[in-house]
Parts: sequence; structure tokens; C-alpha cells
Amino acid sequence: MRNESFISPLLCKLYALPIAALRAFIRTSATKLEGGQMHSKTLRRIFRDYHKIDVGMYSYGGCFNKNLIWASTKIGRYCSFADGVHIFNRNHPLKFKATHPFFFNAAFGYVKNETVPIRQIEIGHDVWVGENALIMPSVKSIGNGAVIGAGSVVTKDIPDFAVVAGNPAKIIKFRFPHDAQEKIRKSNWWNKDIDELKNNLDEFTCPLVEKDNDEF
Repeated sequence: MRNESFISPLLCKLYALPIAALRAFIRTSATKLEGGQMHSKTLRRIFRDYHKIDVGMYSYGGCFNKNLIWASTKIGRYCSFADGVHIFNRNHPLKFKATHPFFFNAAFGYVKNETVPIRQIEIGHDVWVGENALIMPSVKSIGNGAVIGAGSVVTKDIPDFAVVAGNPAKIIKFRFPHDAQEKIRKSNWWNKDIDELKNNLDEFTCPLVEKDNDEF
């Protein structure tokens, strides 16, 4: 499935105009024309080219909030983002004489260069992020299949399939035992389109293991 409207090039070109109402209209139109956030390729192109936010296919929700998800963020495929998720890609400098953005953010016009770099963060595939979770600048990566509880404050990298919660967020458990984790990694199922997976839905509609995994 193409998931791209025939007017996609026009919408992307018009989005260059810095008019907030027009941009909001274009994002909404692209989403509706192309089957929603999960499927819209134009929406992804807009976020990648204009907001420097790379969102993989079939991911949806708060990952398309450009006011809360900062530039230099890469999000994998099949991710679920609740509302209010905030990703910070840099912090105020504690070792500078002042912490005010006048002295590190070139957008304010007082310094010519960014004196505090914006760090890239990469979020894996099939990650579920709960409502109002905060991902701090100290985080570089969140692993495939990870789950972040609502209201969590994530300050460290999260490994594959870990379930984390709290402030600061800590690992509560892993979704699967090690052998099952490795099997999923090797399958790379998230690289397949939904049309390829729909013929094998039985693999995704029942528990992979008989009981909850309590490994830490």
C-alpha cells in the first residue's frame, strides 16, 4: 500500500510557508487523506524534513507533537505514544556561569553558535510510551519492545523489552525471558509492512510465554 496522496508533493512544498494555521491544516489533511497517523507517509516526510523528527511507519500518537518531541529524535516503527510524552534533547548547562538560554541557544540572537549541543536520541521499534512520560537529555537510546510507564522520568538508556516506571524510571521487569527476547530480535518482524504480517496474526494475538516474566 502506497499510503501517499497524489497531492503529497504540493502539501510538502506548501508546508515551507511559516504560517502556523496553514501548517496545522496541512498536517491534518495529510493524515486524513492517507488513512491516519499510522499510515501517512506525507506526515512523516513533513516531520523529517521540516522538524528533524524521524518517525517510522505505523507509529502513532504523541510522537507527532512537534512541540513536545524535539528535533534530532528518531523513532522506530510500530511505536505507541500516549499524549503528553516529552522528549528533551539538551539541558541547561550547569557548569556555565549562567543557565539562561540567551547564553547557549543561538535562536535568541545573543550567541552565534550553539554552545550546548542538541543530542540525538534513538527510540527502537514497538516501543510503548505512557502518558506524560519525560525522556531526558541524558538518554541516547531506548531499546526495541521497551515499555515506559505513565508519568515516568527516564534518565538512562533502556534495554530491549524492559518495562520501566517511576521518577527516576527504573526497570521493573523484562517482558520476556532471554531466549524469547533473542528470538524476537532475530525475527526483525517490525521491518515488515502490516500487509505482510496480517496473514500471520495468530503470532501477535496470544501470549508469547505462558506467564509473566519476572527477570530483572
